[in-house]
Amino acid sequence: MLLIYTKHITSRLQYIAGELWGNNVLLTSNCHEFLNHYGDKIAYSEEPIAEDALHIQPYGLLEATDIEPQNTSCFTWQGLPVFFGTEKGSIPFDLFSAAFYLVTRYEEYLPHNKDEYDRYLFSESIAYRGNFLHLPLIQLWMKALPNKAFHSSTNSFQFLPTYDIDIAYAYTHQPLWKNVLGFYRDLLKVDIDKVSERINIYSGRKKDPFDVFDWLDALHQKFHLQPVYFFLTILQRGLYDKNINSHNRSLQKLYKQLASKYNNGLHPSWQSGEHGFDALLNKEKQQLEKII
Repeated sequence: MLLIYTKHITSRLQYIAGELWGNNVLLTSNCHEFLNHYGDKIAYSEEPIAEDALHIQPYGLLEATDIEPQNTSCFTWQGLPVFFGTEKGSIPFDLFSAAFYLVTRYEEYLPHNKDEYDRYLFSESIAYRGNFLHLPLIQLWMKALPNKAFHSSTNSFQFLPTYDIDIAYAYTHQPLWKNVLGFYRDLLKVDIDKVSERINIYSGRKKDPFDVFDWLDALHQKFHLQPVYFFLTILQRGLYDKNINSHNRSLQKLYKQLASKYNNGLHPSWQSGEHGFDALLNKEKQQLEKII
């Protein structure tokens, strides 16, 4: 059992300690208890408490109760980008505060620019600016700690692929009017590649580019994966809901096949998320249940 000493046990510290070590961690503000602990221990304090304990100096984020802009300038430690640097400690940054900042998506509660769909713009994030969007950074921090006991909880890793079926097919099984309009639109734009692709798919000489489900099945079997499919189940097309209508038999056949092999869920339509359309969301849920 890992014991963490801190002068003040805050809800933020309790939260992130649980995220990092699960049930294998205890917090104490009793210095005597900490010094007499024979297991692994971390002193989360301004000054080191014991020679046999890892010392992490607090940056201050976990003692606060409000949400304010933070200085997230990155530097390198053990070949990894880190932030919330500290002057003292066994490591040169506050791992607890940095992990809390990332896990809670702290920056999304601050003023920020949004994309065209009113979502948090990824380029605003520290992960983008620090060039570590592709890294499981917190796990890497834990593995770089000097004592292996501190990163035992990160040794277990599972890859769980998930797929949002926004548009099941690009051309096949789409409404006739949509394919006709699309063909003439590409023709008027002199988009020869698109026109050629449409002709090859309509004639059966080429497979629909969105029909990758057999290929995915082969990957799942090869690597022993159990993915989760989220099905967009629209009752009528909308500006952003361009999947085939859920009453289409070909779409229903696809959803049934995937649901018979893999875990699945509902991918709500854009329409159901506007203006609190709970009734529409419930209808989509009922339709998907009926299909599968």
